[in-house]
Amino acid sequence: MRYVIIAVLFGVLAAVSGCGGKDVSNQRGGNAPPSTPSPSTGPKQTSGLPDNLIVKKAPEGAKDISTALKEAKGGEDVVIRGRVGGMEEVFMKDRATMMMMDLSMKSCDMIPGDACKTPWDYCCDDEDTKRKNRATIQVVDTNGKILNTTLQGSVSELDVIVVKGKVVKIDAANFIINANEIFIEEKFKKG
Repeated sequence: MRYVIIAVLFGVLAAVSGCGGKDVSNQRGGNAPPSTPSPSTGPKQTSGLPDNLIVKKAPEGAKDISTALKEAKGGEDVVIRGRVGGMEEVFMKDRATMMMMDLSMKSCDMIPGDACKTPWDYCCDDEDTKRKNRATIQVVDTNGKILNTTLQGSVSELDVIVVKGKVVKIDAANFIINANEIFIEEKFKKG
């Protein structure tokens, strides 16, 4: 049930997220000012995460997210490769979860002339296309409970990463993986 709640939360956040240059304060409710997030600096190990989570060697057998979505089954071990992103708020501040996108998708910074301030949100793509190319990554304790920390700082928006873990949910709306290894293949360099 908690996986469904986290997936729904990310879905709601995705629905209200838009291109970084748009004022979405009314969509967030109240008079909240629009956020202007920037890619986190890193890599640094965030406290509360397992010491062996960020690895120095890529797990073997990585598949694109879109391929893994077609082939994987719940409960199976999987290795996927993609880019951190998929919505404006990629990381949760109090849960070890993040989103990642298939490398076939173009983030806004890859589109000539696009001045999006949050290129990791893939706002130029419709939600259905993003859903078919997105995975939710989470880190859990030995009881299967999501850790009360963040992955932000250990990895950053638009980093290319390889994740090894177990599929806990896979259907038309969700591809959720409990990660036990994350390899940072390429840090995002703005510019």
